[in-house]
Amino acid sequence: MDNKMKQLIENIQQSDGGHILYCFNELDSYIENEATFIITGVLQGDHILVVENDRIFPFVYKKLQLHLNEEQLEQVHLMNNFDFYCFHGDFHPSTMVNYFLENIEAYTKRHQHVRTWGHVEWGPDDQVSFAIGEYEKGIDKLIKERGLISVCAYDDCRVPAELKTNLIMHHGILITDEKITILANG
Repeated sequence: MDNKMKQLIENIQQSDGGHILYCFNELDSYIENEATFIITGVLQGDHILVVENDRIFPFVYKKLQLHLNEEQLEQVHLMNNFDFYCFHGDFHPSTMVNYFLENIEAYTKRHQHVRTWGHVEWGPDDQVSFAIGEYEKGIDKLIKERGLISVCAYDDCRVPAELKTNLIMHHGILITDEKITILANG
């Protein structure tokens, strides 16, 4: 899949950006694809804002160290996903969209290109599905306006069918561990 991921990112780079939904089942594939996304972006000169959990990122970072030098690794900016998505204690859509914008503007104000990879996780709260859908709707608009390349990653077994339908409506590309699908709204 990593060659398909590289090709996808290169194609998106030539267009006006893309909002990618990644529903994964296999952690090893997920780590490989995240590392490929980051490496491809850095090698194209972009900064990468990675919103990931503390359990997974060390495995991704080991892969990055095999392909990037110290200077290139400085283009990778990690934020803990719990801290990012629960910035004000809960998953509030408009707050999250503004926080996302704040974080990318730090780079765009310096005329630096930025890409994002966000691993979205949440606790047992059933009401979060609606909030995530609203967040993704706001982020989708922002990504299209700014021409960004952004991956929103979800553990597929944790995504209820209704939420997945909502997520598909607000992303242009769907990636699974096995394939890449261009969506109708892409």
